Amino acid sequence: MMTKIVSVNRWGNGLGIRLPKEFIDKVGITETSRVEVSEADGRLVIVRSKETRKHIPLAERLKDWNGVPAEPEDIDWGGPVGAEEW
Repeated sequence: MMTKIVSVNRWGNGLGIRLPKEFIDKVGITETSRVEVSEADGRLVIVRSKETRKHIPLAERLKDWNGVPAEPEDIDWGGPVGAEEW
């Protein structure tokens, strides 16, 4: 079993780690791979997922769009509740 020490860094509101190349090559993870993350007895377990995400080209995603941006809808957030200034 290979073991390496890696740093944990802030990534948005969460934390992220970089996976060493030796590990990703050995298990066959690529940039678009999906993984399952779980906890078992205080250990973090990362396993390559059998589930895949189908790549949908942008042209296909936009095929039903008419080119006109949607009108923003008004949302009533209620009146001030603190020291807000309007």
